[in-house]
Formats: sequence, structure tokens, C-alpha cells
Amino acid sequence: MIQVKAPGKLYIAGEYAVTEPGYKSVLIALNRFVTATIEPSTQVEGTIHSKTLHHEPVTFYRDEDSIVISDPQAAKQLNYVVTAIEVFEQYAKSCEIPLKHFHLTIDSNLDDANGNKYGLGSSAAVLVSVVKVLNEFYGLELSNLYIYKLAVISNMKLQSLSSCGDIAVSVYSGWLAYSTFDHDFVKQQIETTSVNTVLEKNWPGLHIEPLQAPENMEVLIGWTGSPASSPHLVSEVKRLKADPAFYGEFLDHSHQCVEYLIHAFKTNNIKGVQKMIRQNRAIIRKMDDQASVDIETDKLKSLCDIAEKHGGAAKTSGAGGGDCGITIIHQNVDKQKIYDEWIENDIKPLQFKIYHGQ
Repeated sequence: MIQVKAPGKLYIAGEYAVTEPGYKSVLIALNRFVTATIEPSTQVEGTIHSKTLHHEPVTFYRDEDSIVISDPQAAKQLNYVVTAIEVFEQYAKSCEIPLKHFHLTIDSNLDDANGNKYGLGSSAAVLVSVVKVLNEFYGLELSNLYIYKLAVISNMKLQSLSSCGDIAVSVYSGWLAYSTFDHDFVKQQIETTSVNTVLEKNWPGLHIEPLQAPENMEVLIGWTGSPASSPHLVSEVKRLKADPAFYGEFLDHSHQCVEYLIHAFKTNNIKGVQKMIRQNRAIIRKMDDQASVDIETDKLKSLCDIAEKHGGAAKTSGAGGGDCGITIIHQNVDKQKIYDEWIENDIKPLQFKIYHGQ
């Protein structure tokens, strides 16, 4: 039996701009995981068991390049798992590796016990866990970059609005500086060439760079209790492209801010990090005023204002509109004061740790 895990994520800075190729963001991996377990099957069929979706394993068989699940409802729910298997096995076949049947189990603790979503990027972690476990199962020893690219190809077959930063940090873990690739280029490659060729190509705009946090810096996370719809928010913000001057200025300001933020990381400068977190909050709020999508909801504003009052630098995380906010503090700040006031305002502290890999 082989078991792997893929962590969830939170964005720290660079949201929305990161959907454009070459514009950087900073993310963290958290110690909440999607876990994938695999073992060989002795029959000419296999099973997929998603513990969060079904009580019982679902049987699958192969029809050329496709994974076929007899239950259409289950097939729809297991879309991400099935697509990741199909993409991976297309690659395995191109390496002349014979395909095997297996029993695959997927489990997750990314959401809370009641199934409420925290916005930690569960679909990305599902894709990464499946690719990672198949990589070990077939003994391919793929690099992190290839694991990332296989998960991205799967993702692009399912949806197109994601920057795939959540996939990158789920593969690489820790702190990550990330900018997305030219989606049109990669999409065209996927449609016209083999998976193997797409992996070997250089993807324009893609930047993946592990970072080391300044000493004595800590990230606090607060959850507002209401899930956000990232694709809806992102598509609303994309409408700002109709005003190229405003949208271009937003991208430039975000880019400059995140570059300074990355520099603050590299020079062990907590105050510099905090300054750029506050600046990024202001940049996103200005853009939100124009887009009118309510990225920083009243509750997220309250989360940020409370943290600022107690010496933290705070902003929304990810698409906003709900989900989480983050706060950067020096470890000598009394974080309990922040937590207590959050709780008084119906904001749940999530005491997750940054996950730096096995």
C-alpha cells in the first residue's frame, strides 16, 4: 500500500493579478491535507473510494484512454479524480509503462467537521494527491515540476479560470512565490500535442520559487464562516479589462507590491513584509471599489481591523467575499488578544501550521 498527502493552501498576497501570466503572488501550504492511498487490484477492474463523497468504493474499468464508472452520478462527483488518472496514464503509456488496475482511496481534512469549506483549495489538493500517488504506484520518480504540470493539465480540462497557484503550493509546500503561465499557449499545446510534449515545453510566464519566511514571523488565520465563490468573483473582476487603463494600473501596482514583498522575505525583514501586506490590501480594496464585488466583506474588514489594532498586518486571503483573512505578526505580539476579539466578532481562528513537506 502506498499513501501520499497533498496540503491545502492560502494566498498571502497578489490575488486577482495572479490570474494574468507573469504577475506574482505569494502562497503558503497548510497542515491540512487530501490523502490518497493506493494498492494493486487482482481483478481486471479497480475501485475509487472518495470517503468524503461515498460510503462505498465505486468500480471502474478502462476503455482505451478513458476511465469508465458505471454509476453516472458517482462519475460526475469523481470528475477531478478520474481526469487526473486519465491524464497521468496517457503520460505513463507514452513512457511505455503498462497500465495496472488499482484500488484508490481519497480522504480529506481540508474542510471542517460539518463539511464547511475554509477555502483551502480542495480540488487542487485532490488533483495533486492523485498524481503523486500514481507517480509512486507506477515508479516514475517525476520531478515536482512534472507533477505540477500533470495536475494543471487535468485542471485545465475541467475549468479555465484558475491561476493554478493552489496546485503549485500543494506540490512544493512551504512558502511560495508564484506566477501563472500563458493559458492560451498551454491550452493549445494540450489540444494539439501529446501530454509528454506539453510537459517538456517551457511554459511562458510560469514562475515557481520557494521562499523562506523572516525569523520570528507568524501567520494568523481567521475564518468568517461563509464560503466564497472564487470563479464568480474572478470573472467579475475580469470585466475590469474593459477599462484597460485602470486594470493595467491595478496589475502594475500589485506586481510592484509583491516584488517588494518577496524582497522583504529574502532580506529577513518582517516590517517590510507587513508594509507590503497592508499595501496589497489597499490595492485590492481600490480595485474592489471599481469592480463592486465586495471582496472585503464587513466580516473580513472587521477581521483585518482587529488584527491591525493589536500590531498585526492583515488582509483578505484568496478571492475574498468570505472564507479567510490572514494576519502577519512578530512572534512577540500577544496573538491571544487577536483571537479573543475575533471570537467575540464571530470570526473563528484557524490554528493551522505552515506545512514544509515530509
